[in-house]
Amino acid sequence: MEQKVTEANLTGPFYTGMYTYHDKAGGYSIVMPTDWHQIPLKEGMVGLMFSPYPDDINTSLLTQKHTLKYKVKPTDMQFLRDGFEKGIRGLPGAEIDKIGTSYSDTINIFDAQFTFLDGDVRRKRWVRNIYWAEAQLIIIAQGRTPEDFEYWLPMFFNCITTCSVI
Repeated sequence: MEQKVTEANLTGPFYTGMYTYHDKAGGYSIVMPTDWHQIPLKEGMVGLMFSPYPDDINTSLLTQKHTLKYKVKPTDMQFLRDGFEKGIRGLPGAEIDKIGTSYSDTINIFDAQFTFLDGDVRRKRWVRNIYWAEAQLIIIAQGRTPEDFEYWLPMFFNCITTCSVI
């Protein structure tokens, strides 16, 4: 009988190697596991999706850059932060575990971890929005279930916290 990943080795994922993925068009780099699969985004989108599974993107880490029409200013932050939270709360069955912000003169970050319903399946996400100049980088780490998210959280943490804008 085959075991599901969420039932196997609850101590967490094994590290087999890490590498730095550079997205010159996106203006960022991120450290990713060497054995995760890369899934291209639709044509015209800037970024990439990574998944530990070859056939299931419901557990994945997505990076996507948007070029904004205007440079983000400190006076925009509260409006953007309110929209960020409103968007999460608008998801079906949304339950926010953590939400936070980090502001500086050059980079502003919104972070949230939450669960939501995708049809009849509860999923868990960590969303990080990074704003700098006229750019927005969205990073979404998602587990196909809250248990799968927790299993992969050490890997998600290393990936998300090593992301840098270049």
